[in-house]
Amino acid sequence: MKNSKEYGVKFVAHVKKLKKSSYPPEMDDPVEVLVYSQLVWESTSSKADEAWAHLSSAVLDWHELRVSTPAEIAEMCRDTSELALERGKRLKMMLNHLYQRHHEVTMAPEFEHRKRDLRESIESLDGMTPFVAARWLLLCGDVGAVPIDDQLCWMLSNAECVDESATLTEVAAWVCRQVRSDLAFDVHATLQAWVNGQSDAVAKKRLKAAQTAARGAKRSRAKAIADRGEAQQIAKEKKAEAARRAAAKKAAAEQAAIEAEQRAAERQAAAAMRKATSKKKSPAKKKVPAKKKPAKKKVTKKKAPAKKKVTKKKVSTKKKVTKKKVAKKSASKKKTRSTSRKR
Repeated sequence: MKNSKEYGVKFVAHVKKLKKSSYPPEMDDPVEVLVYSQLVWESTSSKADEAWAHLSSAVLDWHELRVSTPAEIAEMCRDTSELALERGKRLKMMLNHLYQRHHEVTMAPEFEHRKRDLRESIESLDGMTPFVAARWLLLCGDVGAVPIDDQLCWMLSNAECVDESATLTEVAAWVCRQVRSDLAFDVHATLQAWVNGQSDAVAKKRLKAAQTAARGAKRSRAKAIADRGEAQQIAKEKKAEAARRAAAKKAAAEQAAIEAEQRAAERQAAAAMRKATSKKKSPAKKKVPAKKKPAKKKVTKKKAPAKKKVTKKKVSTKKKVTKKKVAKKSASKKKTRSTSRKR
C-alpha cells in the first residue's frame, strides 16, 4: 500500500483513541464460530447475536442448514438486510464444502495441519471471505489475524488510516502486519466495538456515497454517450462533405473530358474541311516513285609502293697530284692558246 509508514502511524494512533471493546461470545464448536463469523460479516455484534439466537432455535443440526436454500437460511435468521441472501448463500457453500471434504460437517480434521496449511485450508473454502477466514483463524487457529470487512475498510479510509485506492485484500494484509500477533485479539475487539457504534451512520454515509458515485457515473456515462454521438455526427458530416467534394470533382473531370472530346472533334472537322478545299483547287500530283540510287562502291585505297632505299656512292678518294703533272698540264694549255692566235 502507498505511504505504508505514514498510514501505520495514523492507524496505531487511531486504535489507541478507541476506548470501547466488544469481545466475541465463547463457543466450543469450530463450526459454530464459522457460522457466527458469517453472521457478523458486514453487520454488528448485536444483529449477529439476534440472528444466531433465531438460527439455533430453528435448526436441529448442520446438515439441515447445509441442505437449506439461501432464502430459507435468511428466513431462519430473520435477516432482512440487503446482504441476507448473499450471507445465506456463502454459509451454504462453506458447509457443503466441509461435507465434501470430510463426509461430515465438521472442522476437527482441519487442526491436524500446521498453521500455514491451516490458513490455506480455511481460505480455500467455497464462499469464504477475508473477514470470516481471519476471524476463525484468530479465535480457533491461534493465528494473529485482524478481521476486516468492507464497512470497516471504509471507516478506516474515511478516518485517513489507510489509502483510499487500496483494495479490501490489501488493507486486510496491511493491518495484520501493523498489529502484533499477541495483540490481534484485543485490536479486533476494539475495532468491532467501533463498528458496532458507527454501523448505522456508516451505512447511511456509504449509501449516500454510493448514490453520489452512481449519479456521477450516470452523468459521466451520459456525457460520454453525448460526446460519442456528437463525434459521430461530426464524422458523418465530414464524410458527407468529402463525398460531395469527390462527386463535384468527378463531375468536373467528366465535363472537362467531354469538352476536350468536342474540341478534338471540331479540330478534326476543320482539318477535313481544309483538306477538301485544297483538293478542289489543285489537282493532286501523282506520286513519282523515287529512283533508287546505285549503291556506292567501296573504294579501296591502293597501297603506295615502298620507296627504294638509295645507297650513297662512296666518293673515291682524290689522287695526289704531283708537281710534274701540273707542269705538263700548264704547257699543254699554252700550246693551245698559241695555235688559236695563229689562226
